[in-house]
Amino acid sequence: MSQEREGVGIQLPPPRDRVALAVAAYLPIFLLLATVIASVLLISGETVQVGRRGGPYTSVPKLAAQIGVLSVAVPLAGVVVARMVRGAYLLWATRQAEPPGFVVAPGEIIAWQGKQGLRGIDRIRLGVAVLTCIGPALYVWWLVHIWTGADPSVLKLFWSFFATLALGATVAPLMSKPGRTFVNDVFGDMVVTDRRIAWCSPRGNRYREISGAEIKGAALVEGDGRRAWIVLTHVRHAKVSELDLFGVPNPAEALEAIRRLVPPTEAIG
Repeated sequence: MSQEREGVGIQLPPPRDRVALAVAAYLPIFLLLATVIASVLLISGETVQVGRRGGPYTSVPKLAAQIGVLSVAVPLAGVVVARMVRGAYLLWATRQAEPPGFVVAPGEIIAWQGKQGLRGIDRIRLGVAVLTCIGPALYVWWLVHIWTGADPSVLKLFWSFFATLALGATVAPLMSKPGRTFVNDVFGDMVVTDRRIAWCSPRGNRYREISGAEIKGAALVEGDGRRAWIVLTHVRHAKVSELDLFGVPNPAEALEAIRRLVPPTEAIG
């Protein structure tokens, strides 16, 4: 059997990434249309100069120009809003289809439970998470700067469109599968029973699980009495791997609970 080191296997519901990205993609379009609608509604005077760039221009009544532009922009904005609402509903629906909350089977006993928190994240993932948050942080700062300024509402909408076009895509990783898993790993719970190891999200949904039959060994790598790094020897489909569990609280109790899953002849000292 080959042996390699890998992260803990993840079992998640069907990805929602494409739906989330589709919803996000409509936001700059909506902001652009909102800018056009607001600009047309706030036209001053009784007439509007209409024509090609550089002239010649023709004066037309303001109301006629407004009706002409709004008859196109408003339905388009309605379509965009409808698609965003539909996408939001699909996100909600797929979230409801997530694996059910952690349910103990008849006769199953919970031997240990705890939160790994930020210490459960390895340095590479933590570094990637910090870099990933730079873009969204700049995007939020830019929007706050725009809407707390003294510019007219039309300019605020336009600059919001520009900011969304430039940095809105940086928010997508936060809604992706790795992003959701990161949040779950930080704020969720690790549960060890007499049959398995499971991880539950803050909402109580089980998003990762390892069967006790697949665990062939467990050992303490380093740590203290409060938190430690535990490594599991995991076998699935004749493939041996080592799974790292970082930042495990009360490691002595956790290790003892995990070792109860391991056959005595295969336990690692």
